Amino acid sequence: MIQFGMATMLYGGQNIGCLQGVNMDFSFNTAELYCGSGIFPQDVRVHSGTITGSAEFADLTAMAFEKLLGGTRTNTTIGLTETSKPATFAMVTTLITDGVNFIITFPSVRSTKLSLAYVRDGHLIPNFDFSVEADASGSVATIDVGDVS
Repeated sequence: MIQFGMATMLYGGQNIGCLQGVNMDFSFNTAELYCGSGIFPQDVRVHSGTITGSAEFADLTAMAFEKLLGGTRTNTTIGLTETSKPATFAMVTTLITDGVNFIITFPSVRSTKLSLAYVRDGHLIPNFDFSVEADASGSVATIDVGDVS
């Protein structure tokens, strides 16, 4: 499968749109057991993993800011208080090349950072970081590569 282009992203079933970039990192921590004078581990165990990422988007919507910041939305206004914090939400990324879908679904995601870069010679393109969690059923992600070969 050869994929090209940028993904679209859904939050709670609504398309945020105009994504400039999405990066995802799947990381694992291991414990290694070395024996005697060997320089390579005799046994390796995976003990924890994380999925983190970042995305840029240009479609500034109140719903997106509400989900990313955890504030309270009233029409076009987001109110933040001293107890506001990002809640979890589902995220779906879809990339389509030559009619072949590549879809990653995360049932429980939390925003960990939102950046707004105001510049004189460019558009405001918010960037946010996120972290993926297991949902109540233990599901972390579903990856549909769109091609069985």
